[in-house]
Amino acid sequence: MRNLIQTALDNAFNGAVKAYWQRKIGSDADEYIVYSLDGDVPENFADDEPLTKTGSVTLRYYYREKLLDTRAGRLAVESRENAIAAAVEAAGFTIPNGKFDAGDVDDIGYGTTIFECEYWRVV
Repeated sequence: MRNLIQTALDNAFNGAVKAYWQRKIGSDADEYIVYSLDGDVPENFADDEPLTKTGSVTLRYYYREKLLDTRAGRLAVESRENAIAAAVEAAGFTIPNGKFDAGDVDDIGYGTTIFECEYWRVV
């Protein structure tokens, strides 16, 4: 699942926005994505055999707060959020609760949008 989400994000942004697993490394970019795997649980059915597995990924899109100062910046953030959602959905993930604003969760001068994604597959 980690490879699937990383590949989907890498292909969607061609390096314009970097995606990191668990934490950002290095650069002082204006925007970036950090994701973490939250679980990969088998779902049992009537015969007590797992037929599917549900994987969860929490994806956080960080952007410099200065982008919120202008209409153009806010539109750029919204456009990027839509592109992130489209990329992960095209890779087979769902975003059942949509995206939500979390503000500057780490007190680092970046706004944050959080996507809680799920991935269902037959085992």
